[in-house]
Amino acid sequence: MDRMTKTRLFRLWLVLGSVFMVLLIIVYWDNVGTAHFYLHTSFPRPHPLEPLPTPAHGAEKGFTSDVDTFLQKLFSGGLKQNALSGKRTEQPSVPASSRPVLSNAEESVRGYDWSTHDAQQGLDPGGQQAERRSVLRGLCANASFVFPTKERSFDDIPNYELNHLIVDDRHGVIYCYVPKVACTNWKRVMIVLSESLLDRGVPYRDPLDIPREYVHNSSTHLTFNKFWRRYGKFSRHLMKIKLKKYTKFLFVRDPFVRLISAFRSKFQLENEEFYRKFAVPMLKMYANRTGLPASVSEAFSAGLKVSFANFIQYLLDPRTEKLTPFNEHWRQVHRLCHPCQIDYDFVGKLETLDRDAAQLLRLLKVDKLLHFPPSYRNRTASSWEEDWFATIPLAWRQQLYKLYEADFVLFGYPKPENLLRD
Repeated sequence: MDRMTKTRLFRLWLVLGSVFMVLLIIVYWDNVGTAHFYLHTSFPRPHPLEPLPTPAHGAEKGFTSDVDTFLQKLFSGGLKQNALSGKRTEQPSVPASSRPVLSNAEESVRGYDWSTHDAQQGLDPGGQQAERRSVLRGLCANASFVFPTKERSFDDIPNYELNHLIVDDRHGVIYCYVPKVACTNWKRVMIVLSESLLDRGVPYRDPLDIPREYVHNSSTHLTFNKFWRRYGKFSRHLMKIKLKKYTKFLFVRDPFVRLISAFRSKFQLENEEFYRKFAVPMLKMYANRTGLPASVSEAFSAGLKVSFANFIQYLLDPRTEKLTPFNEHWRQVHRLCHPCQIDYDFVGKLETLDRDAAQLLRLLKVDKLLHFPPSYRNRTASSWEEDWFATIPLAWRQQLYKLYEADFVLFGYPKPENLLRD
């Protein structure tokens, strides 16, 4: 009997020791891994994951529950407990600049405007935020408003679809970035807050000093899709705790205007990657072009460019997403940021960028640390929509609206009736 008791005690201590080591590893990586491991490791986009093993017995479920309790206590102890102990990435010295250097062609196509803009008048900022969030939550709860992926739970979202959620553990902030909605400068802000990049041994303090190539480097930011490599089956537990504790925000834009902006940026400027990956197939399929040049510079010299109509055809073609999901520059916001699965605390809009940015930094209590960059305004404006869509057949416009309808409705953008009727 004594021998059996000793054997059971030994097994119990062995299990407890294993649990302790697992939790110790989690705590260690939460303190050190974010700033050290991920900033030295660049991951390719992961393939859809196979389901993780599910607990086989009730004992495993009890263990998971205990882990949840431990993690809850770990994070409720204070957001800054894991703040500054991590190592950070040192980047080569580069000349500081208060704004990106743009070519004349880039200025002309993108239409950057560096002048400051007064905040728009209307509801007080607090009231406007309450209204935006109320509309969003109401529509997500409304069973009669349906769109693909709406009904799935957060656990149903594949890890590779969480790559736009950037986490700053120092200040307890999660930002879902949307391309073509001031995301470059918001990523710069997140780098400053997290102190994840160093210049001559010192963290960047001015967002605009951070070179663009570092801003869009995937290894610069800790994103949710990286958690599974680090925490395995605990990753979703950690995500949920951070989603509950941290302040979550995103910025959106009129969906059709965002599409125009993406087209101008990626197809009216010489972009080798987008030319080979997207423009060549579009020109072949929708413009009946063959024998296309190998480089974008040769194509532009020969006057071979994707038209806006070609781009719309590509978006509407059902074959497009059978091959691969939409590129992030024209993927719908609800597919990038999952607003019906994630309860965002702040919904900013590009149309009220200056005011919203100032309000958000105050909300995060970091307005004394930095200011949102005196941002350029891309002059792709709503007033341009009629000109851009003038040559697009009515049926195409109506199909395009259905494709992006969820973004229009969820984020309170009016239906562009003038484009959708004769």
